[in-house]
Amino acid sequence: MNSSTDIPAQGLPESPELERAVLGALILEPAYLPDVRSLLTGETFADPTNRRIYETILSLDDRGKSVDLASVASALRTSTNKEPRIPTSYLVGLSSDVGTGVNCVSWARQLKDTETRRRLVVFSYELAARAASDPDGVLDWATAEISMIGDRSTSTNDLRPLGAILRESLQQLECRCRAYASGQPVGTSTGLRSLDTYTGGWRGGQLVVVAGRPGMGKSAAALHFMASAARQGTPVCFFSLEMRDTQLSDRLLIGRSNVDANAYRAGSITSEVWETLERVEAELAALPIHISDRPATSMTQIRAQCRRMHRRSKCGMVVIDYLQLLDGDDRQQSREREVANMSRAAKQLAKELDIPVIILAQLSRKVEERPDKTPLLSDLRESGAIEQDADMVLFIMRPEYYGIQTIETGRYGTISSHGVGRFIIAKQRDGRTGEVCFRFNRSVTSLTDYDGPEEPQDVDPGSF
Repeated sequence: MNSSTDIPAQGLPESPELERAVLGALILEPAYLPDVRSLLTGETFADPTNRRIYETILSLDDRGKSVDLASVASALRTSTNKEPRIPTSYLVGLSSDVGTGVNCVSWARQLKDTETRRRLVVFSYELAARAASDPDGVLDWATAEISMIGDRSTSTNDLRPLGAILRESLQQLECRCRAYASGQPVGTSTGLRSLDTYTGGWRGGQLVVVAGRPGMGKSAAALHFMASAARQGTPVCFFSLEMRDTQLSDRLLIGRSNVDANAYRAGSITSEVWETLERVEAELAALPIHISDRPATSMTQIRAQCRRMHRRSKCGMVVIDYLQLLDGDDRQQSREREVANMSRAAKQLAKELDIPVIILAQLSRKVEERPDKTPLLSDLRESGAIEQDADMVLFIMRPEYYGIQTIETGRYGTISSHGVGRFIIAKQRDGRTGEVCFRFNRSVTSLTDYDGPEEPQDVDPGSF
């Protein structure tokens, strides 16, 4: 938490006595170091001298060196740090003051509580300083900061016994067996049977990247996945950085009612069509969907909002449109590093809330240099980390867009590309890769399963 806000030093909770006690106990009983370092970081120590000593102890431990009075004193003497030298007598005083390290972990927990209180005080001053700013922005910032403080204040043992993990695996297998027997996907259905066959649906903890060039239908696919999940009772949070929320609702109304897009946009609507739209509006309004169209949004802000909605049981899936439009939290980093951090944060969000996170991404122009226009994983723009973090990568493309008139399929042979798109499953962790076709109607921006080579209804093309 960095701020130029003036904070009275006397107002910050600190405990030099606890800091000294923890350090003295570690020098006497370094066996407690694994427990302590899971609780405390260098920033826990408010006193700069104590912070340097603790970080020196951590450095010795990281290098496999013994931690004792002599080694800590030697490491401090040979340090290239330009801070004033810490006399050995200070280290001797630390260990002699406590006498024993038996209470080391208890003192560390108390010191951690002190750090949390200190961060809360700093937060309160910064919040007061920002209060005159845009309320929505302040709320997003405050939620993110509180979440960060909460993360820092908790320490858990992430190690689980193998027996418990094996039992959970068998329970998950039992769920898959029941789903298979009933002909249903294991996770939340994608809304396309052919895609469910490959993926088993969306599952908790998954980061799914849907990537394509402009005009391929990424947003249409995202809306399809969102609406399909919501109809199954899964609450969805949709973050649109490209289109306004009313543009998204227009697409949903057009797609569900099957009205002509040009007539809708021109306002040339008959009373019969209007009745259909009102019926569809009521149907869609009942779905558990929440949409944010704030253009300047970071993954930190999205994570904070999703956490808040998840606590209220209103976030069972997240869709982000799209990755490269997200704001970075550190403007001094390269764009490639920023995108890598966003990708990693999206994966962490999926794991933390145990929900699927679907994030759209732009592909590089290299796709269009190939004769068949087929995307490759290397085409993911700005960061190979996207490919690494993703549990699944789906490429979406429309051969017809490039003037390619036919598509080769395994089941149906050579088919016309008119009104037909391709989902290429380029990566699937613990699953197979492959390709499925789907039908689209460009006027109403809807996706359906491809069930045979019959021609779709010919409509006046709109835009994805």
